[in-house]
Amino acid sequence: MSLASEQDGINRQRLSIASGLAWPFFMIVAFFGVPFVLLLRVSVARLDPAYYQGSGWSLDALASLFQPMVLNGLTFSLWLALTVATLSMIVAFPATYFITRMSRKAQVLWLIGLLTTLALSEVLITFSWQIILSKRVGISNVAVFLGLLDKPVSLTPSFSGVVSCLIYVVIPFNVMTIYPGLSRMDSSYMEAASTMGATPMRAFFNVLLPLMRKPIATAYLTTVVMTIGAYVAPLVLGGPANWTIGVIISEVANSAQNLPQAAAIAVLLMVVTGAMILIINKVGGKGYTS
Repeated sequence: MSLASEQDGINRQRLSIASGLAWPFFMIVAFFGVPFVLLLRVSVARLDPAYYQGSGWSLDALASLFQPMVLNGLTFSLWLALTVATLSMIVAFPATYFITRMSRKAQVLWLIGLLTTLALSEVLITFSWQIILSKRVGISNVAVFLGLLDKPVSLTPSFSGVVSCLIYVVIPFNVMTIYPGLSRMDSSYMEAASTMGATPMRAFFNVLLPLMRKPIATAYLTTVVMTIGAYVAPLVLGGPANWTIGVIISEVANSAQNLPQAAAIAVLLMVVTGAMILIINKVGGKGYTS
């Protein structure tokens, strides 16, 4: 009887685990699996003026991925994502380090302020940056007041305008990703490095950065994923030369009315993003885990 009861308990436990996993599995299939399958189906459809999503089967959309427009857009998107991720980490990591060295009350205030910026829509942030970079009331007027410029100029459309806006958008995410690891890290590591004769700068690069490699890689990866398909900032603050692959997908789908090609480009973007995730995770390694 005891063996039967034990087996019955094991079976009930397995059923409970299976039922607990059923809902997440259903959500993944419903919100990722089904749309992805539909996207793949449209990407191999034939362009048909009578059907927006195309009809039949054709590899023309996949063959169009080798067009200069697509390749240039993808290359620019990768360059933009890596540039924004690198510059934002250069700003976010030291800022997070100094935040963790503040009093608990000051840390809470800083984190609340950063969380508040996350409540802002990317559209609102982008149009705010458009005003900041404008000729009439933008920062060029401040530069004229300081004697750095002879007259106000518009700083858009420009690559630097797009990068500045995206950095502003992603820095709060970077800080929130790095903060838990930095706040839990034992200060004795830096003290030991100082005791052994390391300067603060050397201890920062040779001790702190290697220990935080995994959180840094996670934050870097988050930034790359967020910006590689950026849409609003490149469209508003940049010109055609600053359009990312996300803008190109929109133009192909809406202006050119070629949904199969847009779907094929979207599949390519997902593949490239997946490859970037694997590479950055590999480079990140284990790092500091306590």
